Order: sequence, then structure tokens, then C-alpha cells
Amino acid sequence: MKYLIKISLLTVFLFALTVNAQDDRDYVNEPGYVDFGKLTSFYKGDDITEIFLDAPLLRMVSKLSGENDPEMKNLLTGLKLIKVYSFTVPENERKNLENRIKEIDKKLLSKKWYRIIKVKEKKKYTNVYLKPSNDENNVVGLAVVSIDSNGKASFVNIVGNINLDNLGKLSDKFDIPKIFKKQHKKKVTEEKKK
Repeated sequence: MKYLIKISLLTVFLFALTVNAQDDRDYVNEPGYVDFGKLTSFYKGDDITEIFLDAPLLRMVSKLSGENDPEMKNLLTGLKLIKVYSFTVPENERKNLENRIKEIDKKLLSKKWYRIIKVKEKKKYTNVYLKPSNDENNVVGLAVVSIDSNGKASFVNIVGNINLDNLGKLSDKFDIPKIFKKQHKKKVTEEKKK
């Protein structure tokens, strides 16, 4: 029965994705929104993941999963947008993408985002940012920009009221870069030891 429910939710979800126009314009004025610019010029081959879940779709998924998956409902409450771009960058475009990451970094820091993680190693960049609310009691945006040594790039933006305790679970559900999965698994392991 659970399998049938999950298949039904997935079908409705995929249908909604095709009907729902992918349009950032409704979210540009949200404090947690990040404009990554046009990324399609950096795509190489078929190894591409794009996720765009806007507020109506997030509400629908939240309602549909409410009784069957209360954890999912809790994760989605208060979110307005989840967008993820993951792709392989051709070597000849790598420098341009690194420059784009530097531009995004400068722009976010100037707009009072907090860079909470910065990893810069040979041919590897990962920056994670949080945007606090005006009263700094809540987080209204999260952004991740990264490129690894194999040319795999990821750009993630989550907009809305973000519950940081649930961030690891959210990353598991929507395949957000592994940095959050590691933190979430570490926290779960520590809780099991108690």
C-alpha cells in the first residue's frame, strides 16, 4: 500500500512539474532568492539534474504527503522555492564557471548573506550561504555553489522559512549536495549513541 501511495504522489508530482512553468520571476523579490544567472552554457553531455519546486507545487506535495509522510510535510512547511542545478562542466568552461562562483560569492556577501562554509582546494570549490531574516532569528534562504575536481557543479537555492534542524532530511529528499547529508548522518549517529 505504501508503495502505491508513493507512486501516486510521484505521478501527481511529475504531472505538476510539467504543467507548472519554471519561472523565477515570482521569487526575485524574496530575501532568500539567489539569481545564479544562465547556467545552461556550462552544461556538458547528459549528466544534468534540474529541480524547480515553487510554492504551489511545494504546498501540493506537502498536502498530499501530510498523513502518509508527516516528516515530508514538516520539511516543506514555510518553503517557497527549491531549485537545484547539477551538471558536468567541460574543462574549457571551468575557468568561466569559477569566475561565476566568485561573482555569486561577492554578490551574496554584499547582500548580507552569511557564508558558513568555504572550501577551496585545488580544482574544488564549495560555498554554503545562509540568509537570515531581518530580525536574524530565522533563516529565509540557503544557497550552495560548488564544483569538484571532476567538473561536477551544483547550484542550490532554497527560499522560505528554513528549519535548520530539518536541513539534513531535506537534503536526503531532494538530493542536495552531500555536505548536508554528512552533517545530518553525523547528527543521527550522535543521537543514536545517546
